[in-house]
Amino acid sequence: MQRGYWIRSKPIYGSLVWQSPAAAHLVIAAGEGGIAVLKLFQQMYPREPIQVLYAGQPKTGRDYAEILGSTVPEGLQICNSEAELLETLKTQLGNYHMGTQFYVAGPEAFLWQVMKSLGQVGVQDADVHKELAGTLARPVYCVHCKTITEAVHHNIFSCSHCGRKLFVRDHFSRRLGAYMGLMVDAEQPGNIPKIEEVYP
Repeated sequence: MQRGYWIRSKPIYGSLVWQSPAAAHLVIAAGEGGIAVLKLFQQMYPREPIQVLYAGQPKTGRDYAEILGSTVPEGLQICNSEAELLETLKTQLGNYHMGTQFYVAGPEAFLWQVMKSLGQVGVQDADVHKELAGTLARPVYCVHCKTITEAVHHNIFSCSHCGRKLFVRDHFSRRLGAYMGLMVDAEQPGNIPKIEEVYP
């Protein structure tokens, strides 16, 4: 990568910080995103109403439900999976109104699944504070068969649906919540560059 190289569509993530003024705060996290929530509550405990939705990842040992239970004084809801969390979020979004601050932390695929749910009720991307946590693995959209493969760790991988060898680009679609994957050997079949883990 050369100096000054930048893809405008690629998301830039920061660290979660309480925002004010706020009518309420909704914190949404999964897996290692629990660490971001703990850091958030170490900053302060806001006066406004707070709700925290969290889904651990016990299979990988990334489950902070217990420590969050002792750290978050009220408004904590533990979900058994990311899918359950997303369903819970959809059912509760009607309770939040203008002035609510939204915070999301977790793997990139999770961040953008949450963004899709928030976007469906009119929440803008710029109004959601996001922290990437746990892994740099990317969700990748195959431009050939239109399938999204989550948690891609390598620069080149086989599409989970069509099996094509795809090169993972830095171009990101916020609408799809994924990076673009293009067939790497379209012009010279079988000519596959070195495969490297670049998103641990």
